[in-house]
Amino acid sequence: MTFGDLSQRTGIALPPLLRQLIDNGQPTLASFYDFEWIDARQANETLDEWLDAKWQGGRRFLPFAQSGGGDAYCLVPLPGGVVSDVVGVSLVWHDDEQSRVDHGTFSDFVCAMFLQTFADMSHLEAWDLSGPEIAERVIADVAVVTAFMDAKTAGWLQGLSRLPVESRPYKAGPRAKPEQVPSLISQAQLDDELKRFQLQGAEAFAVTPRWEIGE
Repeated sequence: MTFGDLSQRTGIALPPLLRQLIDNGQPTLASFYDFEWIDARQANETLDEWLDAKWQGGRRFLPFAQSGGGDAYCLVPLPGGVVSDVVGVSLVWHDDEQSRVDHGTFSDFVCAMFLQTFADMSHLEAWDLSGPEIAERVIADVAVVTAFMDAKTAGWLQGLSRLPVESRPYKAGPRAKPEQVPSLISQAQLDDELKRFQLQGAEAFAVTPRWEIGE
């Protein structure tokens, strides 16, 4: 079982960047918050148990990663054809009845996730690393991924990753209190930059939660 097999099963083309990262062995994106790669066998099981089109009213997904709670990061076809080389990315919550395509391309997803890491690197402190060591890990992660990206995007991400680590206030949610976190960019810059990589006007769609399958 390979992701190529899953692409044929779902009719969803693998974006070049994702295919290159998979071929590279997936040691990348380790600096992302609450992000775990899954292999093709695990993705196939997720389809069988939950996200196959037969369970989801005909809507197609191709899972490639998950959160610690079992929510699925998926490729999702965008409107415009049965099989398309352009697919979006959605985080499909395992216990929610709705989802949305947040990013119009896999590259946009990667850029958005890196921006979130740059603005709040507090989750990396669990690695028991010093501030400089955390910065080195992020720089290394960016370097591996950007080797497969266009020169302009690669240079931009690499430049941000090399900014000095500073302690800045960060709000995890609208009602959360600001906390001081190690970061490379401010939350205001994060919010501004994210606009370029989020799919605007995407409407929510229905999802059958995992726990309802088989009822």
